[in-house]
Amino acid sequence: MTVLVPRHPGGAADLAMFATRVARYEAEAVVRIVADGLVAGCFAETPFDALALRAVELAEPITIDLVFEAGTVAARAVGERGELELPPPVPALRWTSSLPPRRGWTSLTSLPGPEVERRVLAGVEEFRERAPSVTEGLALREGRVALEKLAEEIWSRELAAGIPLRLAHAADSYGFLGEGQVVLRTLGQWWRLDAPFGSVLARSGLTLFALR
Repeated sequence: MTVLVPRHPGGAADLAMFATRVARYEAEAVVRIVADGLVAGCFAETPFDALALRAVELAEPITIDLVFEAGTVAARAVGERGELELPPPVPALRWTSSLPPRRGWTSLTSLPGPEVERRVLAGVEEFRERAPSVTEGLALREGRVALEKLAEEIWSRELAAGIPLRLAHAADSYGFLGEGQVVLRTLGQWWRLDAPFGSVLARSGLTLFALR
């Protein structure tokens, strides 16, 4: 049995809520929890070709690297000390993405959270407004392709410092944005967006999948 004991009250509930959001996108989705000391990182693959990360400080050190079904983690009850008893892990092959480096990140710039959220909402609104015209007269499959191209056009636009808007879209979708600053970082071929309630990471120009 693996138990996480967060340092701050509500830490376990935050992890469970994050797992709930992950399972919302795909019922069979998994999360990968990695810890080596007093910080646990809970990673999830997302529909945005990026990883979502929710990190939690721990009161008791632990070393793990295990994969769990997100829905099962979401359903776990928080104990009296605020601890989270993790479910049995699933085969590691259920996880297909590479993990980003832990250290060595270079800060590029920072943006106010509300400004980033406004940019995301503007992108969502543009997609909704243009979707009917780009699919007009098309068959179902052709319409789906047209919508994918429209989404790619919108979310590939630059947020700042060469980092695409899709990372902000992912951060907003997982509830990571807030009133604080959003910091953009880079390391090699990785991008990173650190928001008040979580991080989003993606490879620049390379797929996340099938890379170890």
